[in-house]
Amino acid sequence: MSNYEQYYKKTVDALKQYIKENKKIPTEKVWNKIAAEKELLTSQTLSYLSGTKFQNLCEELNQNTQKLQ
Repeated sequence: MSNYEQYYKKTVDALKQYIKENKKIPTEKVWNKIAAEKELLTSQTLSYLSGTKFQNLCEELNQNTQKLQ
């Protein structure tokens, strides 16, 4: 796995954790602040890499997280 893939995975894992802990989807502004603090990918970069809007990505991650519980 390349460093970029690991960086993407680390960011998605952190986003899943945020959603799980806070029981809500972050806004792009909130996520970008967290991303800057923790050196993660921004909402714009996640949107580009995933090929979907940030909000849609978060909703998908939220649904997948709920299924696992």
